[in-house]
Amino acid sequence: MNSSLIQRITEKQASQTARDMQHWRRAKQVATRVDLPKRDLLDDLVNDLLYDTHLSSQMELRRDRSLAKPYTILKADGSTDEETTALLSQSGAFSVLMQIALETPFFGHSLVEILPAPEGLFTANLLPRRHVVPKLGWILFDLSDSKGYDYRSDPGYGKTLIEMGDPNDLGILFDCAPATIYKRYAMASWSEFCEIYGIPPRVLKINTDDSEAMQRAADMMQRMGSANWAIVDKDEDLSFAAGVSDNGNIFKQLIYAAKEDVSLKICGATLGQDTQYGNRSKEESSLELLEAKCSADRRMLERVMTSTVLPALARQGFIPEGLRFAYLQEEDKEALWTRTVSLLPYYNVDEEWIRNTFGVEITDAKSQLPFGGQLAMRQQTGNRQELTANAEDPFFG
Repeated sequence: MNSSLIQRITEKQASQTARDMQHWRRAKQVATRVDLPKRDLLDDLVNDLLYDTHLSSQMELRRDRSLAKPYTILKADGSTDEETTALLSQSGAFSVLMQIALETPFFGHSLVEILPAPEGLFTANLLPRRHVVPKLGWILFDLSDSKGYDYRSDPGYGKTLIEMGDPNDLGILFDCAPATIYKRYAMASWSEFCEIYGIPPRVLKINTDDSEAMQRAADMMQRMGSANWAIVDKDEDLSFAAGVSDNGNIFKQLIYAAKEDVSLKICGATLGQDTQYGNRSKEESSLELLEAKCSADRRMLERVMTSTVLPALARQGFIPEGLRFAYLQEEDKEALWTRTVSLLPYYNVDEEWIRNTFGVEITDAKSQLPFGGQLAMRQQTGNRQELTANAEDPFFG
């Protein structure tokens, strides 16, 4: 491939029309057509909905928990390739590839172009999803085209052009669209409710046959503020339809239900939002559910980076061949501490290791432990200080 495919795409301004359920149904209909399943309407829809702070924050929460985890690049024999790990860890383009891979389930599909960089190692650019037809393997350089470019037949496919995701998947964000649309309109209706019932309209009764009095009254009402007002004849009655008497709780409940629906879909649970019925055990269970999804994301990322991204980088000569991407295994500190304490009555434990592993700063030894147990500490073994405990001590036994 001699030139960048992205440079051949003719970008057009996406529609700024407010999205509703009709747009959602239309986007689904177009994206699932048999003849030309275009995704421009789908992409416009989800990108507009990402302006919703709750939806975008939930996606970022799940994505960033995996991005923040340390990783390594392994050789075929399972040993760490220190040089390549350091090289890719310092590469902004590699971080972009990781982020795109983790976001792919939210959008369903990603097509990425990897090219040598004038400065640095390489560049990684996402082709606009609205121009990609993954079911057919096409790139529509212009959205008005009825025939696309077959990118899977491109000489650079698998080398300078890589594909992630499922061509038939519309993405998690598409599933979250109905709840987000309902939330958006509930908030708009609540705002209108506050405008109408939060500042009651003013009514002035005068003799409407007196034109001068009418003019003076109108001028006065306009100067008194921005609330709605009306002038009626003194013999007339003006009444307003009674609204709900719960101060907009109906909107609040709809917004809460919509946010909960989005959180359940993305994170598996609502985190830190239930201020009325939430408790510590509920939050811990929610974090476990979120971690289960993040663990699945990390396994997916390991698979994609190993099978797709690293081979593409190797084919261009950026890194050696036969490498594998893997997250570093993190020990359960709580379980490790329990095992450490259980070993103290019988074995010496390195003081420096305890300090580095658990962050416990040991300054001096106590001659007497709780329950009368004796602790023999700082025994010299060569040049190392170690901790030992009396096997008869009930505190450690």
